[in-house]
This record gives sequence, C-alpha cells and structure tokens, in this order.
Amino acid sequence: MKKLTFTFFLIMTSFLSLSKAQVGGNQIYRDKNNYDNSLSKNLPEFNNTNSYFATDSTLVVNVKVLMNKNADRYKLTLGLNEEAETPKIAIENINRRINGFIKRLSSMGVKSDDIFVDFISQTKIYDYNINKDSQTVVQKMEGFETKKNVIITVNKHSMIEKLISEASDFQIYDVIKVDYINSDIDHIQEDLLKEAYKVFEKKKENYFNLFKKEIIGSPTATSGFTYIFPKSQYQNYTAYESAYVTYQSDSRYIKKEERKSKTFYYDGTDYTGFDKVIHNADPEVGIQYIMNLNVKYDLKKNKGK
Repeated sequence: MKKLTFTFFLIMTSFLSLSKAQVGGNQIYRDKNNYDNSLSKNLPEFNNTNSYFATDSTLVVNVKVLMNKNADRYKLTLGLNEEAETPKIAIENINRRINGFIKRLSSMGVKSDDIFVDFISQTKIYDYNINKDSQTVVQKMEGFETKKNVIITVNKHSMIEKLISEASDFQIYDVIKVDYINSDIDHIQEDLLKEAYKVFEKKKENYFNLFKKEIIGSPTATSGFTYIFPKSQYQNYTAYESAYVTYQSDSRYIKKEERKSKTFYYDGTDYTGFDKVIHNADPEVGIQYIMNLNVKYDLKKNKGK
C-alpha cells in the first residue's frame, strides 16, 4: 500500500506541473525543430533528472531550482564607422561624433567611468574604375574606414532606449548588443542553494515517512550552479498564410513575393522538471540561475523472509 501511495504521489506531482493551460499565440508558426535544437544547447547538462532514485540499499534525492533575476546593471555596446580620404581625417571625424555623444551622455547623468571607447579597426576602402571603351575594370583605393565601439554601463533598463535615441543624433545607429549583469553572483548562488535545500528536506521527509528506511552513515552531496543570459534565449517566427499560384509552361508572368515580417521574442528556459521556480511571474527579461542538488544516502537492507 505504501508503494502504491508513493507512486500515486509522484504521478500527481508530475501531472500538476504539466497541466497548466497555455495560449499558443503566433509563436506556433516557429520552426519547432530549430527551436528545440537551439534551446537544448543553452540548457545546463545535469546527470540526474528524476526526483528520486532508490534501490534496496541506496537513495539519491535530486532537486532542481530555477530563479529569474533582474539585472543590476546593463552594458550597451554601440558601433559606428567613418570613411575619409586619409586615416587622420577619418579618425578626427569619428572622434568628433564620439566626443559630442559623450558630452550628451554626461548631461544625462552618465559618469565617465561608465563609458569606454573601443578602437576596432582601420582599413583601406577599394572601388573600381570601369572603362566602357576598353571594356576593362581596374581596382583602385578609394580611402580609409575607421570603426569604433562606444560601451556604456547603466543601472536602469529604461536608460537603454534613451541612449540609443540620443546616439542617433551623432549618426550612431548600430546597436551591437546589451549585456545583463548581476553584481553579487556569490550571494545569488548561496540563496539558491538554501532554496534547494528546503525542497530537499521536504522530499527527504516524504520518502522516509513512506518507506521507513534506516540510514547508514552520513550522506554525500553534490551541487551544480549555472546561469543563462537573455541573449541566447530569443526565438523567432514568421506568421502568415499565403495562396499558391500554378504557372503554365509558356507563362510570361513574374512572381513577386511581399516581404514577411519576422517576429523575435524572449523564451526563457522551460520550467518543466524543476521542483521550484522563483519569480516565475515577473515579466521583465533577466538572467536565469539554476541550482541542481543531489544527495545520496546508504540504506540498511531489508531482511529477507
């Protein structure tokens, strides 16, 4: 009877975690094969995924906890380039734009310590002279191109769009990336381990209350901690329905396709299989932290009849 009760408990736990209703939305148009493959690359690899693994002499209790955490700081990287006849003119012109932008940032309250200008490259630009009379094409050097990145750190997500808007006044349009940063990783790891331990205590109590096993010696434990940044969690799809046209072999019509807009959206780690998810209702995109705790017990074997 105890075994049946325990089995029923596991089945109901699994059913409840999977039975929450979901509205599909237009994301159902995504390529599911590509989605599954890309998502699997981002997830941490844990050896044990079952809640319990037990034999007549061993018990392993597994706990997986996920925390959604908003970033403390954001690092925005903007790119710009300048073309000119000589490297000196290109550098002078690009620096003029950057200095104007930095001055604007200062007026917005961004400190100089939170701004860094990264020199990326300086390259020659080539073009072609086409002589129609001799039907020759001759390559020539047209000038030089200088590229730099401006890296800015802010502590409010709302500042990112303001910075991008102000940058456009200085012909800075390339938004390269936004990095999400949490300052105290050690503290987050410690809190997440405590949460995992609370879940473990409940699982352990449930098991031994049901099976009345006797522990031999001291348990051994292992834990794994990892985090996933938003940049690897975005998916995309193109949602549309289109008619099909059949052409005759002698048709002179040209088929022109309309541009279909592609939608990108944040799709974090699937909550399936986790014992606890912290801040699962927070809509803000942040960093996902995962703690895996495994505890192994040696058990006294039951005496045979």
